[in-house]
Amino acid sequence: MKTIVRSLLHLFGIAALLTSLTLTAEGRKIRTKHSIPKKTEKDIAAVNAGQHPSISIDSDSIAFCDSIRPAIRFYGFDKTAGSNAESFFIANSLNEALNGLEIQITYTDMKGRQLHKRAVSIDTTIPSGETLRTDIRSWDTQKSFYYYKSARPKRQSTPFDVKIDLLSVTLDR
Repeated sequence: MKTIVRSLLHLFGIAALLTSLTLTAEGRKIRTKHSIPKKTEKDIAAVNAGQHPSISIDSDSIAFCDSIRPAIRFYGFDKTAGSNAESFFIANSLNEALNGLEIQITYTDMKGRQLHKRAVSIDTTIPSGETLRTDIRSWDTQKSFYYYKSARPKRQSTPFDVKIDLLSVTLDR
């Protein structure tokens, strides 16, 4: 009999707790803003000055494959075994400035087996006809790999190769 009474009291206690939680959740007001922001002053000034805002073009676009991909070149990759950064050059041969790009880097061992793959967004401006050296955080957090064309380390480390693919660009138009 005592166990039945305890069970009923326990059940009523849970019901009372749920009721109080429901009341507090219903009594709480949550405000959300659903308005669409108006053009920023920068966009308005650019249109008034005859400039066009930036546009983003991804690798699915036909224009991207025909004219943009060959005009942006990556070279000079470097990553030593003790480094937590990777660096490389980005050359812009387009007739307009790059305002940002997204790349995919595939890391392979010397037999061509994939070690890692990642997408990296680079938010920088590269004027037309110029080259920029960029540094990104390395995927190798243990500092046990090195790019095979970089300085050979004195300690035991594994060499790797990279392939950089352009995924999207942001251009001034």
